[in-house]
Amino acid sequence: MRTLQIAIGLIAIFPIISVNSAGQTAAFDAKDLNGKYHRESEFQTYSNVPGGANELQNFLLGQAKQPRKLNVPTEEAPFTAAGQVAFDKNIPSYGRRITQPKLGNDPQGMCDPWGVPRMLNGQVAGPHSTLEFLQTPGRMFMFSEWHHDFRVVFTDGRPLPKVDEVEPKWNGYSVGQWEGNTFVVKSVGFDERTWLDHNGYPHSEQMQLEERYRKLDADTIEMTETIVDPEYYSKPFKSDRKIWKVIKNASKGWDEQIYCVPSEEFKFNKLIRDGEVGKK
Repeated sequence: MRTLQIAIGLIAIFPIISVNSAGQTAAFDAKDLNGKYHRESEFQTYSNVPGGANELQNFLLGQAKQPRKLNVPTEEAPFTAAGQVAFDKNIPSYGRRITQPKLGNDPQGMCDPWGVPRMLNGQVAGPHSTLEFLQTPGRMFMFSEWHHDFRVVFTDGRPLPKVDEVEPKWNGYSVGQWEGNTFVVKSVGFDERTWLDHNGYPHSEQMQLEERYRKLDADTIEMTETIVDPEYYSKPFKSDRKIWKVIKNASKGWDEQIYCVPSEEFKFNKLIRDGEVGKK
Protein backbone atom coordinates (compact mmCIF):
# COMPACT_ATOMS: atom_id res chain seq x y z
CA MET A 1 0.00 0.00 0.00
CA ARG A 2 2.86 2.36 0.92
CA THR A 3 4.46 1.77 -2.48
CA LEU A 4 1.18 2.52 -4.27
CA GLN A 5 0.74 5.77 -2.36
CA ILE A 6 4.25 6.88 -3.29
CA ALA A 7 3.64 6.06 -6.97
CA ILE A 8 0.40 8.04 -7.00
CA GLY A 9 2.18 10.97 -5.37
CA LEU A 10 4.91 10.95 -7.99
CA ILE A 11 2.36 10.94 -10.82
CA ALA A 12 0.68 13.97 -9.27
CA ILE A 13 4.01 15.84 -8.98
CA PHE A 14 5.70 15.04 -12.28
CA PRO A 15 4.30 15.48 -15.82
CA ILE A 16 3.70 12.55 -18.13
CA ILE A 17 6.80 11.55 -20.07
CA SER A 18 6.87 10.37 -23.69
CA VAL A 19 9.57 9.51 -26.20
CA ASN A 20 9.61 11.42 -29.47
CA SER A 21 10.60 10.11 -32.91
CA ALA A 22 14.22 11.08 -32.30
CA GLY A 23 14.36 8.89 -29.22
CA GLN A 24 14.43 11.86 -26.87
CA THR A 25 12.22 12.06 -23.80
CA ALA A 26 9.72 14.91 -23.88
CA ALA A 27 7.34 15.94 -21.17
CA PHE A 28 3.78 16.83 -22.17
CA ASP A 29 0.67 18.03 -20.45
CA ALA A 30 -2.17 15.57 -20.99
CA LYS A 31 -4.64 18.43 -20.52
CA ASP A 32 -3.06 20.71 -23.10
CA LEU A 33 -4.82 20.17 -26.42
CA ASN A 34 -3.54 23.40 -28.01
CA GLY A 35 -2.19 22.93 -31.50
CA LYS A 36 -3.05 22.15 -35.10
CA TYR A 37 -3.60 18.49 -35.98
CA HIS A 38 -3.99 16.40 -39.11
CA ARG A 39 -6.41 13.47 -39.09
CA GLU A 40 -4.56 10.16 -39.52
CA SER A 41 -7.50 7.73 -39.25
CA GLU A 42 -8.77 6.55 -42.62
CA PHE A 43 -12.51 6.86 -42.39
CA GLN A 44 -14.12 10.18 -43.20
CA THR A 45 -17.53 9.09 -42.00
CA TYR A 46 -19.15 9.18 -38.58
CA SER A 47 -18.76 5.44 -38.04
CA ASN A 48 -16.40 2.93 -39.62
CA VAL A 49 -18.87 2.22 -42.41
CA PRO A 50 -17.00 3.07 -45.63
CA GLY A 51 -18.41 5.88 -47.70
CA GLY A 52 -16.51 9.10 -47.27
CA ALA A 53 -14.63 11.10 -49.87
CA ASN A 54 -11.98 8.44 -50.43
CA GLU A 55 -12.80 5.01 -48.98
CA LEU A 56 -15.08 3.75 -51.76
CA GLN A 57 -14.94 6.52 -54.32
CA ASN A 58 -12.42 5.04 -56.77
CA PHE A 59 -14.02 1.58 -56.57
CA LEU A 60 -17.52 2.88 -57.28
CA LEU A 61 -16.24 4.96 -60.18
CA GLY A 62 -14.49 1.92 -61.68
CA GLN A 63 -11.04 3.33 -61.00
CA ALA A 64 -9.97 0.69 -58.43
CA LYS A 65 -10.38 -3.07 -58.22
CA GLN A 66 -11.77 -3.16 -54.70
CA PRO A 67 -12.72 -0.85 -51.86
CA ARG A 68 -10.12 0.11 -49.30
CA LYS A 69 -10.05 -1.24 -45.76
CA LEU A 70 -12.04 -4.41 -46.41
CA ASN A 71 -10.52 -5.95 -43.30
CA VAL A 72 -12.11 -3.37 -40.96
CA PRO A 73 -15.35 -4.50 -39.30
CA THR A 74 -18.29 -2.22 -39.96
CA GLU A 75 -21.48 -1.45 -38.13
CA GLU A 76 -24.62 -0.16 -39.79
CA ALA A 77 -26.51 2.72 -38.23
CA PRO A 78 -29.27 1.56 -35.81
CA PHE A 79 -32.04 3.50 -37.51
CA THR A 80 -35.58 3.78 -36.24
CA ALA A 81 -38.31 3.72 -38.90
CA ALA A 82 -38.28 7.53 -38.98
CA GLY A 83 -34.48 7.55 -39.15
CA GLN A 84 -34.47 5.21 -42.14
CA VAL A 85 -36.96 7.45 -43.96
CA ALA A 86 -34.79 10.52 -43.26
CA PHE A 87 -31.67 8.66 -44.39
CA ASP A 88 -33.30 7.60 -47.65
CA LYS A 89 -34.19 11.22 -48.40
CA ASN A 90 -30.56 12.31 -48.12
CA ILE A 91 -28.81 11.82 -51.46
CA PRO A 92 -25.02 12.16 -51.06
CA SER A 93 -22.36 12.64 -53.70
CA TYR A 94 -19.95 10.22 -51.99
CA GLY A 95 -19.68 6.62 -50.84
CA ARG A 96 -21.96 3.66 -51.30
CA ARG A 97 -24.90 5.78 -52.47
CA ILE A 98 -22.88 8.06 -54.71
CA THR A 99 -25.14 10.12 -56.98
CA GLN A 100 -24.48 12.83 -59.53
CA PRO A 101 -24.39 16.07 -57.53
CA LYS A 102 -27.10 17.64 -59.69
CA LEU A 103 -29.44 14.84 -58.57
CA GLY A 104 -28.38 14.96 -54.93
CA ASN A 105 -29.13 17.24 -52.01
CA ASP A 106 -25.88 17.44 -50.06
CA PRO A 107 -26.08 20.68 -48.03
CA GLN A 108 -22.48 21.55 -48.90
CA GLY A 109 -23.52 21.95 -52.54
CA MET A 110 -25.46 25.03 -51.41
CA CYS A 111 -22.63 26.25 -49.15
CA ASP A 112 -24.62 25.46 -46.02
CA PRO A 113 -22.35 25.00 -43.01
CA TRP A 114 -21.35 21.39 -42.37
CA GLY A 115 -22.15 21.78 -38.70
CA VAL A 116 -21.16 19.51 -35.84
CA PRO A 117 -20.33 16.66 -35.92
CA ARG A 118 -19.76 16.64 -39.68
CA MET A 119 -16.97 19.19 -39.39
CA LEU A 120 -15.18 16.57 -37.25
CA ASN A 121 -15.89 13.61 -39.53
CA GLY A 122 -16.16 14.75 -43.12
CA GLN A 123 -13.16 16.96 -43.68
CA VAL A 124 -11.70 16.12 -47.06
CA ALA A 125 -8.36 14.40 -47.49
CA GLY A 126 -4.89 15.83 -47.74
CA PRO A 127 -3.97 19.17 -46.18
CA HIS A 128 -7.60 19.98 -45.42
CA SER A 129 -8.09 17.20 -42.84
CA THR A 130 -7.12 19.55 -40.05
CA LEU A 131 -8.45 20.47 -36.66
CA GLU A 132 -6.98 23.18 -34.44
CA PHE A 133 -7.57 23.58 -30.71
CA LEU A 134 -7.23 26.84 -28.82
CA GLN A 135 -7.78 26.70 -25.07
CA THR A 136 -8.64 29.90 -23.23
CA PRO A 137 -9.99 30.47 -19.70
CA GLY A 138 -13.63 29.46 -19.83
CA ARG A 139 -13.75 28.40 -23.49
CA MET A 140 -12.23 25.92 -25.93
CA PHE A 141 -12.21 26.87 -29.62
CA MET A 142 -12.06 24.24 -32.36
CA PHE A 143 -11.15 25.45 -35.84
CA SER A 144 -11.80 23.50 -39.04
CA GLU A 145 -9.74 24.64 -42.01
CA TRP A 146 -12.37 23.35 -44.40
CA HIS A 147 -14.91 26.19 -44.89
CA HIS A 148 -13.03 28.18 -42.22
CA ASP A 149 -15.52 27.07 -39.61
CA PHE A 150 -15.12 27.11 -35.85
CA ARG A 151 -17.09 26.17 -32.77
CA VAL A 152 -17.03 27.24 -29.13
CA VAL A 153 -17.07 24.79 -26.21
CA PHE A 154 -17.77 26.48 -22.88
CA THR A 155 -15.50 25.24 -20.08
CA ASP A 156 -16.53 27.67 -17.33
CA GLY A 157 -18.57 25.11 -15.41
CA ARG A 158 -21.97 26.09 -16.78
CA PRO A 159 -24.49 23.23 -17.06
CA LEU A 160 -25.58 21.82 -20.39
CA PRO A 161 -29.08 23.18 -21.15
CA LYS A 162 -31.93 20.86 -21.98
CA VAL A 163 -32.70 20.21 -25.62
CA ASP A 164 -35.85 22.35 -25.58
CA GLU A 165 -34.07 25.28 -23.90
CA VAL A 166 -31.82 26.23 -26.84
CA GLU A 167 -32.50 27.37 -30.38
CA PRO A 168 -31.17 24.83 -32.93
CA LYS A 169 -27.84 25.96 -34.42
CA TRP A 170 -25.48 24.65 -37.06
CA ASN A 171 -22.83 23.69 -34.49
CA GLY A 172 -25.10 23.17 -31.51
CA TYR A 173 -24.47 24.37 -27.96
CA SER A 174 -21.50 22.71 -26.25
CA VAL A 175 -20.00 22.51 -22.78
CA GLY A 176 -16.85 20.63 -21.84
CA GLN A 177 -15.02 19.44 -18.77
CA TRP A 178 -12.08 17.22 -17.88
CA GLU A 179 -12.72 13.75 -16.51
CA GLY A 180 -9.23 12.76 -15.45
CA ASN A 181 -7.15 13.19 -18.62
CA THR A 182 -10.14 12.95 -20.97
CA PHE A 183 -11.79 16.11 -22.29
CA VAL A 184 -15.52 15.39 -22.52
CA VAL A 185 -17.74 17.62 -24.67
CA LYS A 186 -21.52 17.36 -24.47
CA SER A 187 -23.75 19.19 -26.93
CA VAL A 188 -27.41 19.79 -27.74
CA GLY A 189 -29.37 22.15 -29.96
CA PHE A 190 -28.51 21.02 -33.49
CA ASP A 191 -30.09 22.20 -36.72
CA GLU A 192 -31.55 19.09 -38.35
CA ARG A 193 -30.55 20.30 -41.84
CA THR A 194 -26.97 19.14 -41.23
CA TRP A 195 -25.71 15.58 -41.75
CA LEU A 196 -23.43 13.54 -39.53
CA ASP A 197 -21.05 12.87 -42.43
CA HIS A 198 -20.63 12.30 -46.18
CA ASN A 199 -22.81 9.20 -46.01
CA GLY A 200 -25.87 11.33 -45.40
CA TYR A 201 -26.62 10.03 -41.91
CA PRO A 202 -29.38 12.29 -40.57
CA HIS A 203 -30.20 13.56 -37.10
CA SER A 204 -33.19 15.23 -35.53
CA GLU A 205 -33.23 18.36 -33.39
CA GLN A 206 -33.38 16.02 -30.38
CA MET A 207 -29.85 14.71 -30.96
CA GLN A 208 -27.42 14.83 -28.05
CA LEU A 209 -23.73 14.42 -28.85
CA GLU A 210 -20.83 13.41 -26.62
CA GLU A 211 -17.18 13.66 -27.74
CA ARG A 212 -14.27 12.27 -25.74
CA TYR A 213 -10.74 13.58 -26.47
CA ARG A 214 -7.59 12.05 -25.00
CA LYS A 215 -3.91 12.68 -25.68
CA LEU A 216 -2.09 9.43 -26.30
CA ASP A 217 1.27 11.19 -26.36
CA ALA A 218 2.64 14.67 -26.97
CA ASP A 219 1.67 14.56 -30.67
CA THR A 220 -1.46 12.41 -30.80
CA ILE A 221 -5.13 12.95 -29.94
CA GLU A 222 -7.75 10.19 -29.89
CA MET A 223 -11.45 11.01 -30.15
CA THR A 224 -14.70 9.05 -30.14
CA GLU A 225 -18.27 10.29 -30.50
CA THR A 226 -21.61 8.96 -29.30
CA ILE A 227 -24.99 10.32 -30.29
CA VAL A 228 -28.30 9.73 -28.59
CA ASP A 229 -31.27 10.54 -30.83
CA PRO A 230 -34.34 8.42 -29.98
CA GLU A 231 -36.28 9.84 -32.91
CA TYR A 232 -33.83 8.56 -35.55
CA TYR A 233 -31.69 5.92 -33.79
CA SER A 234 -32.93 2.97 -31.74
CA LYS A 235 -29.90 3.02 -29.43
CA PRO A 236 -26.81 5.19 -28.78
CA PHE A 237 -24.72 5.29 -31.96
CA LYS A 238 -20.97 5.32 -31.32
CA SER A 239 -18.37 6.36 -33.86
CA ASP A 240 -15.14 4.68 -34.75
CA ARG A 241 -11.88 5.87 -33.17
CA LYS A 242 -10.53 9.07 -34.74
CA ILE A 243 -6.81 9.87 -34.54
CA TRP A 244 -5.14 13.25 -35.09
CA LYS A 245 -1.39 13.94 -35.21
CA VAL A 246 0.09 17.34 -34.48
CA ILE A 247 1.38 19.27 -37.49
CA LYS A 248 4.97 20.10 -36.60
CA ASN A 249 5.42 22.91 -39.13
CA ALA A 250 1.95 24.42 -38.79
CA SER A 251 3.41 27.90 -38.35
CA LYS A 252 5.00 27.59 -41.81
CA GLY A 253 1.86 26.30 -43.45
CA TRP A 254 0.10 28.18 -46.21
CA ASP A 255 -3.31 29.43 -45.09
CA GLU A 256 -5.49 28.65 -48.08
CA GLN A 257 -8.49 30.49 -46.64
CA ILE A 258 -10.95 27.91 -47.90
CA TYR A 259 -14.43 29.38 -47.96
CA CYS A 260 -17.57 28.06 -49.58
CA VAL A 261 -18.70 31.07 -51.59
CA PRO A 262 -22.21 30.63 -53.08
CA SER A 263 -21.47 32.66 -56.22
CA GLU A 264 -18.44 30.45 -56.94
CA GLU A 265 -20.12 27.21 -55.87
CA PHE A 266 -23.14 27.69 -58.12
CA LYS A 267 -20.93 28.49 -61.10
CA PHE A 268 -18.83 25.38 -60.38
CA ASN A 269 -22.01 23.27 -60.13
CA LYS A 270 -23.22 24.48 -63.49
CA LEU A 271 -19.93 24.08 -65.34
CA ILE A 272 -18.50 20.96 -63.69
CA ARG A 273 -20.96 18.94 -61.61
CA ASP A 274 -24.16 19.45 -63.56
CA GLY A 275 -22.25 19.52 -66.83
CA GLU A 276 -20.94 16.00 -66.11
CA VAL A 277 -17.37 16.91 -66.91
CA GLY A 278 -15.25 13.76 -67.20
CA LYS A 279 -18.20 11.45 -67.90
CA LYS A 280 -17.73 11.26 -71.65
